[in-house]
Amino acid sequence: MVTKTHHKLLGIKEIKPSENGRRVPLSLFEDYHEPYVVDKFSNKLLTDERTNKAYCDNVVTSSRYNVYTFFPKQLYFQFSKIANCYFMVVSILQMIPGLSTTGSYTTIIPLLIFMAISMAREGYDDYRRHLQDKEENNKLTTLMTPSTCVNQNHLYGNDKIRRSYNSASELQSNADDIDSVLGSNSSDGLSDSDSSENIFLDLDKLNKAGIVEKTTEWKNIRVGQIVKLKEDDWVPADMVLLASNSDSGDVYVETMALDGETNLKCKSPATELSKICSSSEGLKNIDATIITEDPNIDLYNFEGFAEIRTSEGKNSYALDNNNVIYRGSIIRNTECIIGLVVFTGEETKIRMNAVKNPRAKAPKLQKVINHIVIFMVCVVILLAAFCTMGEKLYYKKLKYTAWYIREQDAGLAATLMGFIIIFNTLIPLALYVTMEIIKVMQVLLLQWDIDMYHKPSNTPAEARTATILEELGQVSYVFSDKTGTLTDNLMLFRKFSVAGVSWLHDVDILMNQSNEIISTGNGKAKYTGRPSMASLSLEDKSRENNISELLDKPSISISNSGKSDSERVSDSSPIKPQEIKSSRELIGYIQRNPQTIFSKKVKFFLLSLALCHSCLPKKAKKNVEEDNRDSEEGSADDEIDYQSASQDELALVVAARDMGYVVYDLNKDMLTIKTYPNGFDASPVKEVYQILDIIEFSSSRKRMSIVLKFPDNRICLFCKGADNVILERLKNADMAKEKIRELSKQTNERKNAEADAILQRKSMEQQAMRASISSIGSIQLRNRPSLQLKRPSLQINGRPSLQINGKTSFHSNNNKTSLQLGSRPNSFDNYLRNGEEQADEVENIAENSKRSLHLQQAKKYGIMTANNNGSLNSIESYIPPDRLVLNEEYVMERTLEHIEDFSTEGLRTLAYSFKWLDKDEYEDWTRKYKEAKMALVDRNKKIEETGELIETNFELLGATAIEDKLQVGVAETVEKLRRAGIKMWMLTGDKRETAINIGYSCSLIKDYSTVVVLSNDDGVDSLSEKMTAVSLEIDAGSVAHSVVVIDGATLTDIESDMTLMTLFVELGIKADSVVCCRASPSQKANMVLSVRKKNKEKVTLAIGDGANDIAMIQSADIGIGITGKEGLQAARSSDYSIAQFRYLLKLLLVHGRYNYIRTSKFVMCTFYKELLFYLTQVLYQRQDAFTGSSLYESWSLSMFNTLFTSLPVICIGMFEKDLRASTLLAFPELYIIGRKSECLNLGVFIYWMSIAASQSVIVSFLCWYLYGFTALDDNTTYALCVLSFTSLVTIINTKCQVLEMKNRTKLNFAGWFTSVAGWMVWCLFLPALYGDKNSKIYYVRSGFYHHFGRDYTWWAALLIIMVVGILYDLVIQSIRKEIFPTMTDDFQILENDYEFRKNCEIEAFEQMKQGWTWPHESELLDADLENMSVKKRRFYKVKSFIKKGTTHQRKRTTTLPSSTELPAGTPSVVKKASANESNYKTEILPSGKMIRKRIKQNENDIITKKLRIKTKHEMITEDDDEDIEKIIRERVKGLEDVNGR
Repeated sequence: MVTKTHHKLLGIKEIKPSENGRRVPLSLFEDYHEPYVVDKFSNKLLTDERTNKAYCDNVVTSSRYNVYTFFPKQLYFQFSKIANCYFMVVSILQMIPGLSTTGSYTTIIPLLIFMAISMAREGYDDYRRHLQDKEENNKLTTLMTPSTCVNQNHLYGNDKIRRSYNSASELQSNADDIDSVLGSNSSDGLSDSDSSENIFLDLDKLNKAGIVEKTTEWKNIRVGQIVKLKEDDWVPADMVLLASNSDSGDVYVETMALDGETNLKCKSPATELSKICSSSEGLKNIDATIITEDPNIDLYNFEGFAEIRTSEGKNSYALDNNNVIYRGSIIRNTECIIGLVVFTGEETKIRMNAVKNPRAKAPKLQKVINHIVIFMVCVVILLAAFCTMGEKLYYKKLKYTAWYIREQDAGLAATLMGFIIIFNTLIPLALYVTMEIIKVMQVLLLQWDIDMYHKPSNTPAEARTATILEELGQVSYVFSDKTGTLTDNLMLFRKFSVAGVSWLHDVDILMNQSNEIISTGNGKAKYTGRPSMASLSLEDKSRENNISELLDKPSISISNSGKSDSERVSDSSPIKPQEIKSSRELIGYIQRNPQTIFSKKVKFFLLSLALCHSCLPKKAKKNVEEDNRDSEEGSADDEIDYQSASQDELALVVAARDMGYVVYDLNKDMLTIKTYPNGFDASPVKEVYQILDIIEFSSSRKRMSIVLKFPDNRICLFCKGADNVILERLKNADMAKEKIRELSKQTNERKNAEADAILQRKSMEQQAMRASISSIGSIQLRNRPSLQLKRPSLQINGRPSLQINGKTSFHSNNNKTSLQLGSRPNSFDNYLRNGEEQADEVENIAENSKRSLHLQQAKKYGIMTANNNGSLNSIESYIPPDRLVLNEEYVMERTLEHIEDFSTEGLRTLAYSFKWLDKDEYEDWTRKYKEAKMALVDRNKKIEETGELIETNFELLGATAIEDKLQVGVAETVEKLRRAGIKMWMLTGDKRETAINIGYSCSLIKDYSTVVVLSNDDGVDSLSEKMTAVSLEIDAGSVAHSVVVIDGATLTDIESDMTLMTLFVELGIKADSVVCCRASPSQKANMVLSVRKKNKEKVTLAIGDGANDIAMIQSADIGIGITGKEGLQAARSSDYSIAQFRYLLKLLLVHGRYNYIRTSKFVMCTFYKELLFYLTQVLYQRQDAFTGSSLYESWSLSMFNTLFTSLPVICIGMFEKDLRASTLLAFPELYIIGRKSECLNLGVFIYWMSIAASQSVIVSFLCWYLYGFTALDDNTTYALCVLSFTSLVTIINTKCQVLEMKNRTKLNFAGWFTSVAGWMVWCLFLPALYGDKNSKIYYVRSGFYHHFGRDYTWWAALLIIMVVGILYDLVIQSIRKEIFPTMTDDFQILENDYEFRKNCEIEAFEQMKQGWTWPHESELLDADLENMSVKKRRFYKVKSFIKKGTTHQRKRTTTLPSSTELPAGTPSVVKKASANESNYKTEILPSGKMIRKRIKQNENDIITKKLRIKTKHEMITEDDDEDIEKIIRERVKGLEDVNGR
């Protein structure tokens, strides 16, 4: 019973497997042969033999709770907080009569209210998830259903349905047609007229057959129904394909949301099913059953078969993964398909891979708070026990002398419980609720951040939970998807090598049309009638002359502004621009010199791009307006849509199109290519090539080949594929192997040198950190420092460039270690800046290696020095002479070098080759190839073996490099996350080569990285040995940068062996990065869970954008969803959603760190004020014989936390910023404070509590000795109460609002004034609460007004106590910063320097430019001020004056000024500059902050100033009796001082 209840609450279902699989009848008219039930709407629902109930519906749920589980789960979650358990125990004790002195329900009622508030907020967050689930489940789709009867009613119904799809169709109501439909129900169900036609798109024929289309919501789809989908439709359930309207019957589906793969997958219906279901009569009369496997998580395998019953009997046909499409896929390049639903809802593959019972996430900080609460509970018990002992001692002493106690005692238990109840407020009851309030503001600040707003998609950052905000500042591991998260789902042809020369293809950059070239994720590209290069040259004749202006125009981008096309910066190596000529210059050279050997080789290479592919060109469909416009303009119908299952293929075809080789048409096996041999100005030439045979690409072959007949009847074989596969099939393969061996040797030497340099730097950094941490005491700034950051100038709106020149150091005296930026290798800041210097060093090693290689080539091949030195002034000097172009050894060596360079940049490389075939050779081979294709056994194997026969003795054509376009800022984000100490795992469903290439592109894998590839091909024993060896090398520190690569199949084997799994997880944690390819959604989730369980103290973060990432996102401590192109499924299931991966940088380094520090300081300040205040109560017990009497008046005591000390802890929890955001982004190393929990741990807690305890003792004794024992006018308890209360309120507010807050604003001072002044006002109005009644202990009515309030000694004592308490805290902080300075303390000092601030802002400009440059709401209102009414204008000016201190139009201080407004800090009154103003200059920082800097004067200026001749006016104003000799002596002394310098 308990187990059933547990499973019911968690939604766990234990279902036994079926005996013979799932049987789904294929019958349009629900004439089922299988068991079914009828629901309340009279619908037949097929039953699941495993449960004897109807198959589950198609509703999916990503929410965490339902009506039944919310309350039990939330109760468990709330009482997992130790403080709530503690207060529940205290409230129970309070309700026992006779124990409590503070009331019976003063704890239980607030506790229930606070818990209800927390539960309501969690319920609201989950309610939003339910709304998102509702949106998903209410999407519309189309069902193929039978009409109730084929008559006039049926026709009217059809009219309504048809118009929703084709408003131009007409209603056919001919009686003869109706009779023909009624009479068409033959037993065989097939009509000769339409049995072979895909006519299920023809609504008229469907209507005649009694089939109608019905629009319904996804949630209403059930197993056994037939669904009709159109192009770009999402698949609502797992379906077996029945038919498609494509000529070949193939269906292309996009599965990025399912498995993360970018390439479209080709699916096809079973041949026998397609023949029947492609006709209306066949679909109407089909009688079949689909038998499938039970629901499971395997995305890559499907087993089943179809039983088709005909008049001749029953036949069975096998079904596999190619015949099924899964929920989460999208139909692409196929106009229409129909399919039979076999799995729905939670039984679909994508939901089977999801986490069934997502946990309620609790922050790691809660565990620390629980430990603190347990500690404070022990303190309360100890204090209560101490006071109880004191009470017993005093009772024995005063039992007979104190007559008023009448020799009676309350008893040990009652006394102990009473003291526990009195001191229970040492643990604040409102701790968690106040934290919830604080987190609401933290969420709003996060969502309001304009820097994380994505303007193109109108998507801001969104928080779906506030529970784990502080964990954003504690992340140690990031698990990221690849497709759509790191990449932009866009393949671009970027580079190529031909005839030993490499070229950059940058047409998309020049035309700014990357979105036009390839529509992301749908396998399409469009040709608009003219090559892109033709557009560049013909749109404007003057464009060629002005192209440099186009490339060199100013840009806000800090990293790439002003770079020409030949200086493109690589994503994987952003330090050094690449000197390489563009394809635009190449085409220009070919058109000028068409007959050179080099030109002929290039043209043949470009022709191979246009011929060797599997793309399908189709004339683009146009609407009526476009057709009319084209006819008016007289343009040819040249718009072509390219369709392909692979985006790589599209990129290659588009590149050929850009360079003038247009794939124009494909008619059966005749491929038409349109070229521009005489230039783009001349008429194009069309050539027709006949496709003879195609040997398809496969994962095992890693290549594709095509045999074509040229227009001159020559037969040519083109082959493209992986470079290692092509090179071993060249006719000079031996020479290629030798060159590969030489290049590998040099590459290994270079990588070893780079790794040694990194290891040496790491060793130096560790020594520097130990030296700096142990010896840094104070930082004495003598000069204005500057931080040397290697960034180009920043030009915005005509402002002067912000240049950073020179290196300035921080020096300190007294033999203390100096903080020096730039020169000393063992400095603290040099450790922080090691990233750029390290990159410089690695780049220098790579450059020297390449220079050495080029020198060897120059000597070997007699290359001119100009060429060797890389002179790129002219295209002629860039291209080698004909003798080198014909030298196969030279071309091979250079091509291999280029392939290595392309791979290092993370580009996807392909090698191209060709060979000519004679007719006899081809005919002999094609006969064998046809036999292999017709084989019934091992067909694929025989096809590959036959292909091998002809794929030999190739000649090398060249190599291509395709860029899997990264999102903006991904490489920089990954690098800064690494500097922050965050290790990144990339989990993707893509293949290994693609994942590794992206790893290089995004800097996850370095050029010097040790890449460890784990594969089950080597055997289990080999895996264990390899992982152990690598782990030992990492522990020994002999690996500079390690990356582990593993595929899904190997991971499956490792997961089945716990020993191997433990080794792998330990290795992954030690490694710098991990790449897991071909991983299923469940494997992604398991990886996250394994790391989270291994390092329970570390925070894991998962980020993805597709439905296949949901399980991973829900398994991690923090789930981030990308609202990208794979849909919103991941974002809806995430904790936080952002639009781009680059926003993760500010989310973690800024908001995460701020939230962690805010929450930590809030917790510390809360316990600090409680201990500080209530410890005075404990100390006071000695003065009242431990009777339990309170020092403080009851009303004031009850308002202490609510009115007088709530604002300071709330303000510090909401608005604290210990460092500027630009500093945090410029120095990611500062993130370590959260990763290592440096703000909230046992040491920090003891430090704070020690200060609170010592201050409490100081305040208590000062109150007693300065006033309590010596008071003459009023020595009552109330005077002492107000004195102590006022001192404590002032000290607490000053510490929290002033001393602990770095980001002090007017809100802090307003909060300080409100709390302190509010207490004084409370004292004035408190007597009114008592009225005529008077307290027996506290003389409230008359004490303040008539006694101690008029006593000067009381006010003097108050002033002394407040000053001493605050000074004590200041002295402690100063000593701590002097002896134990933190990294934050040092950077707070550095931030006071304007040069440091400027350079930090330049470094962080890309992440913060939107907030600095975009207009603010107040600016828009200022601009519209004249259009406001007089009343609104006055109100706005008053509000503006309160907010900005002036009614003048002025920019806010954190943004750049526009051309129509005054900069931030501009005075309202203009004053004439004095003579001293000439010594200052004004500069505007990137953030818009205006600063004034003193100009350094050289010696000549000083001499001129000393010897300057006074004007007549100056001489008149001087005293006539001025001593001339004295003036001369002073000037001579000044000159001596100058010379002494």
